[in-house]
Amino acid sequence: MPDALDDMGILRSVLDRSPDMISVSEGNGRVIYVNPAGLALVGLAALPAGEPLSTPQFFTHLGHVMASDVELALARSREWRGLTELRNFASGQAIPVEIAAFTVDRPSGQPSVIVSIIRDRRDEHDDIRWQAVIEASEYRAAEQEAVAELSKLALNGELEQLLVAATKAASTLMGVHRSMITRPIVGDDDNILVAAFTGKPPRPATVPAGNMSLMGCALLANDVIICEDRDNETRFSTAAMASYGFRSGVCVPIPGAEGPWGALSVHSNQNRIYTERDVSFLQTVTGVLSAAIRRLDLDRQLHERSMHDPLTGLPNRTLAYERIEQALAKADAEGTSIAVLLLDIDDFKIINDSLGHEAGDRALLRFASRLAAAARPEDTVARVGGDEFLVISDRIEGIAHAQRLAHALTESISTPHPPGNEPTPLSASIGIAVSEPHSTRQELIRRADLAMYRAKHAGTGGHAVFDHDDVYDADRTRRLSVDLRRALGSDDLNLRYQPLVDLVTGDIVAVEALARWTHADLGVIDPAEFVAVAERTGLVGELGEWALRTACAQAAEWRKFSDISVRVNVSALQLRDSAFVAKVAAVVAATGLEPQALGLEITETVWVADTARVAATLGALHRLGVGISLDDLGSGYSSINYLSRYPVFECFKIDRSYVEGLPAARPRAIVSAIVMLARAFDLTVVGEGVETVEQLETLRACGCDLAQGFLLGRPQSVADTTALLRSQCATRESSL
Repeated sequence: MPDALDDMGILRSVLDRSPDMISVSEGNGRVIYVNPAGLALVGLAALPAGEPLSTPQFFTHLGHVMASDVELALARSREWRGLTELRNFASGQAIPVEIAAFTVDRPSGQPSVIVSIIRDRRDEHDDIRWQAVIEASEYRAAEQEAVAELSKLALNGELEQLLVAATKAASTLMGVHRSMITRPIVGDDDNILVAAFTGKPPRPATVPAGNMSLMGCALLANDVIICEDRDNETRFSTAAMASYGFRSGVCVPIPGAEGPWGALSVHSNQNRIYTERDVSFLQTVTGVLSAAIRRLDLDRQLHERSMHDPLTGLPNRTLAYERIEQALAKADAEGTSIAVLLLDIDDFKIINDSLGHEAGDRALLRFASRLAAAARPEDTVARVGGDEFLVISDRIEGIAHAQRLAHALTESISTPHPPGNEPTPLSASIGIAVSEPHSTRQELIRRADLAMYRAKHAGTGGHAVFDHDDVYDADRTRRLSVDLRRALGSDDLNLRYQPLVDLVTGDIVAVEALARWTHADLGVIDPAEFVAVAERTGLVGELGEWALRTACAQAAEWRKFSDISVRVNVSALQLRDSAFVAKVAAVVAATGLEPQALGLEITETVWVADTARVAATLGALHRLGVGISLDDLGSGYSSINYLSRYPVFECFKIDRSYVEGLPAARPRAIVSAIVMLARAFDLTVVGEGVETVEQLETLRACGCDLAQGFLLGRPQSVADTTALLRSQCATRESSL
């Protein structure tokens, strides 16, 4: 008998003569055999000889809905039985069928196949059962569609909008009179808040907490609570249900970080049995809500962190500027004034240079703490730079009032500390600007800055109020603008190159070109000063083109023996130049540098005046093959939105203010979150400003790709950079 069963002819005869449809398909869905009865059932004369048919093509939309259940059963138990629906290829008619599908292993290690025995159910008197299957499948399809829509909203929508949509979905699919989302109220143990609802608005918008209501009981137990008939309920008081006219209900907690965030409940005016399917659907919805809440909470935390200085925890420059705008709007409405006090710690560089940055950070923390304690409770105290702080005071009665505030700050800061080994700054120079009607934030900051420099020149620990006789050093600006134009055609300007190091291999993979200027009479000019002069006098385009041309020509020379790439900073004004892309293309063509070896670094200040022209320029540069990096990510919250809106960036740099706080827990958490963001956008991430081994190792542990900073290499001349790259190449060759 076994020998007879092994005869393939007998097996083929059985298959061909079977009155039921029998099909064989591969794991990828390709159908390799259908017996004659099956071909007739689905309206085919034979399987196509050319493009093979796949399993999904045999099913109607209803059949597709059930496909996930079939796949899951085959994966778990290697078999599935049930009702579904095929389609006739010739007529398009839906064919209700019963299927027994199972996995069959093939010999010699060949991939397994799926065999399906399919029976036509059209002529059988099982309409009630089949209709139940159709209704269940349609319900499942509606559930899936509702969850899909909620999931989309969870990714992009506002929380309030999502909560309302969730209650509507629950009410609609379950056919109930009311659905609610309730939340605990901080500081109130007696009531919980109705955060969203469908149906008649609840009055009041609270329900009793704890065992005094269905929702309170579910939140207290952190578990699903089902009440099918309020008259038989003993776990909680049904008085609240009765007040709404509800006879039954079910409540499912919404998971939060620490216990339930809230609860989703549905209610009916009649007694009702809530099935496992009902509860499962509600749990799916609460899972979507929980994921969205976690995302929004992370967004909020990232936003909050991006608006605060990671070292001191004070508001940073971005938030401080927002507070000034708000204070000015309020002052204009009330007819009052505000004062902006800019503080620069005296001789702070001595602490950093003599004791190191860690000691400097501790000194900044103590200074920030003392400054915050000395300011009025309603004032905003912010850290806006390395050793610069800002105090924003509203409802100022005049200049004398602002001077009294500055004097109080000076007195508090200068109070001697108990004896100890830790240095603490005891003086700061303060510049004061008091608003006038219709003053702008930019104007106040500039005035406070000018007054602060006058106070600093007068000696340490003093303060000065802006006077209209205070002017920016116009003579110096005019001289620098004239001399800068001349320097662009001489050797006074040069580029220094700072390496970017791969944190896995330790190799230098790129260098950043940094402009430097040694004036014949004035000596070294700070880059921030001459770039600002270039922007104010219209020379920034020429300066940028000189840097781009010089860097590309040098990189082309280096690439004759090294695979190094070069990165050049680009200003907002250059990106708004309609001819900028053509200029970049001309430079790479003239120097022979491959576009892929050039990276352009864009700072967040570019986006302050985001325009369609900037977006078009970035897109054209991307198509040219030039790499585009976003510098100082994290110094402004909007940059994360630009990564999503403009998919042209290949890299971003973590703002040095976060790196300098490493390896402390909070900066490390922020860096880790930014690296995760980079992975989500498939971008390379660079940590800049690395000055200690601990910072470097923390960046590596967080998954950062590249690093840059004094620890890894200061900006160097062409000759020194060339020697460094040749040494790296020689080391590589010797290791082969």
